Amino acid sequence: MSSGCADTYAERKMKVVFCIDDNPRYLLLLKVAVRSLRALHGPDAPCLCVYAGDKQEVLEGVTREGIPLARYRPRLSRDLLPPETHANIGCFLKLELALVPELAGDEAVLYCDADMLFQRPLDALFNGPLPLYMGMAREKTAPFYHEYESLAYEFREQRYTVPMPFPIWTFSSGVVLFNLARLRRRDLIGHFLAFSLQNVGRIGNLDQSLLNYFFGKRVTRLEDRWNCPPYQADCLDAGHIVHFHGPKPWDVRSAWAEDLRVNHFEAMRRVWLGYLSEAERAQAEAWG
Repeated sequence: MSSGCADTYAERKMKVVFCIDDNPRYLLLLKVAVRSLRALHGPDAPCLCVYAGDKQEVLEGVTREGIPLARYRPRLSRDLLPPETHANIGCFLKLELALVPELAGDEAVLYCDADMLFQRPLDALFNGPLPLYMGMAREKTAPFYHEYESLAYEFREQRYTVPMPFPIWTFSSGVVLFNLARLRRRDLIGHFLAFSLQNVGRIGNLDQSLLNYFFGKRVTRLEDRWNCPPYQADCLDAGHIVHFHGPKPWDVRSAWAEDLRVNHFEAMRRVWLGYLSEAERAQAEAWG
């Protein structure tokens, strides 16, 4: 991890937190993510699934898998967010982890999107320095840029202005090491959620752009190995957390993803499929 970190903490059993919505694909992705996590760190590896819905299929699926569940009613609710966000509504839950009651006693957590495959242990990340606010790896894209040079928001009857944090590289919110204690201090999380609610209609790429714009240069950079796409050349040899953020493991035919099904995509896909039962594999293949 780079500079901009608080005190180093000794060996810690940090929770790995996932957030999902009603999409059955993300329930299956979650199951494989947790199975691969437990394969590395044992059946008692601390984890938590945060869910804001009421779909019985999701509730039963998470329970049968033995994954602790937090049913949370978010401030950034579906009723308040614009319709274009609804297809990815589960992504917004990560923005509120500092407020989830089941995490009230946690100083820090590792958030991961559900489309992860844990390939190597997380000890070096868990036992390393805690970021001042949050740690994320860089996206393999251009530097962060936005059409608005500044964005304003109101909180507790005061108006604040956030300048665009340019130049920074875009950070990926697929894996985030959150310093929850710091976010709770002076209600920084309250400021951030007010900013998010009032500016989500102006932000592209949803939750990721909100985090990048508001926290900007306060984000600690994580090493690429903690958020490693399977098409990355060194994924097989160096990746600890493999992120299927482009084509999912069942997507073997779509034209749009052809350029991303390269390098180690097929090898990582086979590992992912190996965590499925026959029925689950048939379900995944039907989606392809």
